[in-house]
Amino acid sequence: MRKIVVASVVVIVVLAALGVGLWITRHIEPLQVSFDGVSVKSIGLTSATLNIRLKIYNPNTMITATLLRADYDLYGNNIHLGNGVIPQRVDIPAGGTRTVATDFDLSYSGAARGLWSALKEGGVSWRITGTVFDTPIGTINVPFDIQPPV
Repeated sequence: MRKIVVASVVVIVVLAALGVGLWITRHIEPLQVSFDGVSVKSIGLTSATLNIRLKIYNPNTMITATLLRADYDLYGNNIHLGNGVIPQRVDIPAGGTRTVATDFDLSYSGAARGLWSALKEGGVSWRITGTVFDTPIGTINVPFDIQPPV
């Protein structure tokens, strides 16, 4: 008899946990990613280091979102400049916004050569595409494609 009671309790706990998990996944709003700017951090002989800043907003009212990682591609004046990673963990409280910064090495060679003069004059049309990986209960891929006004 005792084994039946223990088995019943285990089944009820597992079903309740599955129900809560299903409810949470259906009610989680994806993070909203926006562009916060690009600046030149340093200039070298063959490349420059750019500082890319993204604002990440958590629209959920009760759940802290955790940014585990973000992968992105950077474009300047419709030229693919390369890809980068935001590897640090960032907790974004419910209803809160965090700004995340990452360095991007821009080589002066190839397609980016023509972009350098526009970058010095401030006339670059930026575009960032990528994926943010987050969730309090597992990994959810949140794609983003940001093209801020010039």
